[in-house]
Amino acid sequence: MSLSPNVSQLLLAFIAFEEREQLFERSLSGVAYWPLIRHDVFRETIESLGLAERAHLRVEELPIRHWLGPQLRQLPTTLRRSNLSRSPTAELLVAAHPRHVLHEGKYICPYSQPLLWGTKRSRLVLEGHFQGRYFAPDAGETTRYVDAALVRAHVEFRWRELRGAGLGARADNEIADLVQRLRSALGGAPSEAQVRRRVRTALLAALGLSPQLERLLDAVQPRLVIVAVGYRLVNQLLTLAAHRRGLVVAELQHGTLGAGHPGYNFAPERKPASFPDYLLLFGELWRSTPGLPLDAEHAPAIGYGWLDLQRARYANAKQRQPRRIVFLSQRGVGRALARVASELRARLRETAFEFVYRLHPSEGIGWQNEYPELARAGIHVERAEERALYETQSSAHIQVGVYSTALLEGVAFGLETYVVELPGHEQVAVLTTTGIATTVADAEELAAQLERPEADRASNRPRIALWADNAAVNFSDFVERVLDPTAANASG
Repeated sequence: MSLSPNVSQLLLAFIAFEEREQLFERSLSGVAYWPLIRHDVFRETIESLGLAERAHLRVEELPIRHWLGPQLRQLPTTLRRSNLSRSPTAELLVAAHPRHVLHEGKYICPYSQPLLWGTKRSRLVLEGHFQGRYFAPDAGETTRYVDAALVRAHVEFRWRELRGAGLGARADNEIADLVQRLRSALGGAPSEAQVRRRVRTALLAALGLSPQLERLLDAVQPRLVIVAVGYRLVNQLLTLAAHRRGLVVAELQHGTLGAGHPGYNFAPERKPASFPDYLLLFGELWRSTPGLPLDAEHAPAIGYGWLDLQRARYANAKQRQPRRIVFLSQRGVGRALARVASELRARLRETAFEFVYRLHPSEGIGWQNEYPELARAGIHVERAEERALYETQSSAHIQVGVYSTALLEGVAFGLETYVVELPGHEQVAVLTTTGIATTVADAEELAAQLERPEADRASNRPRIALWADNAAVNFSDFVERVLDPTAANASG
């Protein structure tokens, strides 16, 4: 029996609701706000139903010592890189993922940087802070930071509110009605305060940040815009600004897609203006996302450059015994997954298994209070910064998770894979429906699977390629097709 309702079905109901209520056609202060907030509103809706926990901590919730010191040390660099209007020209404008990984002594965006190394085209990279800090040292690209511009937009909107030109009664009434109707349709909804905060942030960013992004585009004069996490507010506004100039925008896949992801599923014929023109996929199987508003031509499979870069680095050096099980956690499901790991450890205490519980980068702070059962169970807890993910996976035999992209990466290392039926697990249905992974309801069912003869388990099932090969080459070819289609057609 599944431990949760189907998030994918809730998303279908959510999509039906937004179409019925004509939310895409609504605006406040001249801003079509719904596309800018819908991903977060859906996420908070399933949180209100108890189907997920908040995925990330806000900066104000982090210990000040975590970010203040590094930020002060980087202040001269931050100030220099925060002037968007004094940016150099470049053929590519790239909005990187704010979370970086360590590679050869420098921090890089794993989704964009290995691809950028494969093209000779000039580029400017936009960075955002992650949990209050910028990663340093970085890859050495020409870089600009967008956070100071967003802070300025907040200040400008606050001044607007002090002059009596904030959201106002009409907006408050519209938000209250929206929340009430959403709760009636889905059985749950964020609070009015949560939605009001989302609307306010969308408005202040659209009104205050968009002009600064326009000036950035004027300065850079890019021919192609690349974004990771297309549904981030800043990236949506950048996409809108680029589209107003007739520029092509391509998004790099950065995680699992699937029927339960609100960032990539819409009603038929619905493609918001803030959605990219292309989505560059890890592999062709991801094109099966049912509500993806792009055809195959605009959703090419190019692969994952970081995986290509690292797969050869970590040789598969697994010991025969004890067999190592790695749990791949995420904040949204961490509490429940930690309980599964602890219960499994108790059930398999007398068998030859070694347990590793790997925290998501967003869980590194405060996990002891959130998951106290892990310490009591005698499970080794591994923080993301302690060891490279692929090093952990290359030394393991079995992986367990819910919807982490790392599950797919583990398949590339030949790991026997189990997906726990917690909220959001439908996002990796590409693994379970193809027989690459096995779904389990709880620790009891997982223990039963692991106690079966090895020859009968998932490790011996045929594997389907989830990743296109040679991502950097494929990306370079894509860039050339966009920037010089005549030459690309002639060579083809």
